[in-house]
Amino acid sequence: MPVIASHQHRFIFLKTRKTAGTSVEIALSKVCGPDDIITEISPEDEKLRRAAGGRPPQNFESPPLERKAYNHMGAKAVRDLVGEQAFTDYFTFAIERNPWDAVVSLYFWKYKDRDELPDFEAYVQEIWIEQLANNRRLYRIRGRMVLDRVLRYESLDAELGEVWDQLGLPGAPDLPRAKGNARPAGHYRELYSPTSKQRVADVFADTIEAFGYEF
Repeated sequence: MPVIASHQHRFIFLKTRKTAGTSVEIALSKVCGPDDIITEISPEDEKLRRAAGGRPPQNFESPPLERKAYNHMGAKAVRDLVGEQAFTDYFTFAIERNPWDAVVSLYFWKYKDRDELPDFEAYVQEIWIEQLANNRRLYRIRGRMVLDRVLRYESLDAELGEVWDQLGLPGAPDLPRAKGNARPAGHYRELYSPTSKQRVADVFADTIEAFGYEF
C-alpha cells in the first residue's frame, strides 16, 4: 500500500501518491502495537522512521497474511486482506491533494536526480499524470467512496490532528518531512500554460469535482 492497519487502535490508513503519505505512515507507526500491520517504505525513509521511534515493517508478508501487502494497495485489495468485518468496523482514511499541485510535486520528484528538468508542458502530456490520477481508485470501489474520511493535503496537520483525537491515539501526529526536498520554492501555478492546466483538469475531473478543487 503501503498501508498501516492497527488492530490495537482500530484504524486503517491507505497511502495515496504524492500526498505526504510516507510522513503520515511514520507518525502512525509510532502508535502501533506488535500485532498491527506495517508495510515497508524506502530504505531512506526507514531511517527516518527509526529516528522518529516508529515501529519497523511487520506482519505484512504471507504468512501471516493470506497475501503480502504491496505498495499503493487499493481499497478492495485492503478489504480482502483484513476482512470485510474489520474494514467496515475500523476507521479507514487516506489523503487527497489538489491535482495541479500534485502534478508539479511529481514532476520535481520524478526528475530530482537530473541536472536539467525536461519541459513541463511535454511532461504533463505523458502517462505519469494519468497514473497519478489513479489515486482516486485507492479509496473507491467500483467508483464509490468507501473510506470513512479522505483528508486534504492542504490542511493535513489540522485534519490528521482531528483523526488523532477521534481515535484517541497517544501523543500528537508529529509529521517528519519525508521526500520533501526535491521541490524548489514557488507556487505551482507558475509552471502552467492554459493547455497544461486544461490537461490536468481533464485527467483529474473526478477528483476535482469530488473535492471542489480549483486551480
